[in-house]
Amino acid sequence: MYTAIFVGLYLFGWSIAAFLPWLGWSVATRGRAGLWNLPLCLFAGIVAALAVPIAGATGAAGLGASFAAAFFVPLALMALRQWARLPTPAASPRPGVPPQR
Repeated sequence: MYTAIFVGLYLFGWSIAAFLPWLGWSVATRGRAGLWNLPLCLFAGIVAALAVPIAGATGAAGLGASFAAAFFVPLALMALRQWARLPTPAASPRPGVPPQR
């Protein structure tokens, strides 16, 4: 029973740590982080946090590293998605109307 409680608390903490970059990105870009990015960020944060103890980091250092991974992996994911986004084309003028300078 205690194991289930602690695993649940870890998952909750990692989810909060993965939610914070999405929240900050959403506030900084006035809501352009995308609601569809939220589940992706939560999933990436939890997977990254679970990878830390699987890789062998245990104890207090491993706990801190898992929370850092849960925070920085979604942040890097959203930064890469922003950087790789295709630019939107400029609006073309109406047919027959010369472009204004």
